[in-house]
This record gives sequence, structure tokens and C-alpha cells, in this order.
Amino acid sequence: MTRVEIVTRGQARREYTPDERARVLTEAAMPGARVLLVAQRYGISPSLMYRWRREAAGRAARQAPPRAPRFVPLLVDDGGTRQGGGVPPSAPMQDAGTDRVEVVLRNGRLLRVGAGMDATVVARLAAALEA
Repeated sequence: MTRVEIVTRGQARREYTPDERARVLTEAAMPGARVLLVAQRYGISPSLMYRWRREAAGRAARQAPPRAPRFVPLLVDDGGTRQGGGVPPSAPMQDAGTDRVEVVLRNGRLLRVGAGMDATVVARLAAALEA
């Protein structure tokens, strides 16, 4: 069984003064300057610089329309043996001889999937379990 841990950065979000923003935007507006290179020099995301540009031009930041949560169908095969209740979350997985992947989610939950499972499905499951 392979164990996978997802670790977030854990750093506090940095605040930039209006003067710092203006200096970065001025440098990016110079002839021949590339936003990506200026952003890398200052250690910020290029998307943040584009947001600052929109704000400086007096345009509102683009907001994605709210989306309804999507559900992923989950089929459970109990092998034909129903003994009431379910398998407790801490119980070991059956058929330990096959390859499994464990993903520890940000909220402390553990997601166990087969090693050959589609990554898109695993991402959807993780997103649903973290909500």
C-alpha cells in the first residue's frame, strides 16, 4: 500500500501596499517587459498582477458564477453479505494484496482508492469529501 500525503504551503498571505503594487505594475508596463518574468522576480503570481491591472483601470475583478455542487455516483459492492451497519472508517481494506492509494485530505479524512483509479474521479471524490 502506498501512502500519499498532501501538504499545503501554510504561509500567511502577504499584503502589498499601493506603492509596491504601482512599482510592480510600472515595471511590467515597460516596453519589452513580460508579466511572467516580473512576477517571478517579485515572487508573486502573474494572475495577481493581472487582477491589480484590472483594479487600477477601475474594472471589477472577474467573478466566476456560483456553481451548484456536483455529485459523483458511488456504487458499493458488499459482496452479497449484509450484516447490518457499514464498514467503520478505520477498518482495514479487504483484499490487501492489491495496490491501494491513501490520500489524507485537508479536513483529516482518509480517502482510499485502487492504484489504477482514474485521477479525475479521485479528484472529484476528494473535492466532495473536503466540502
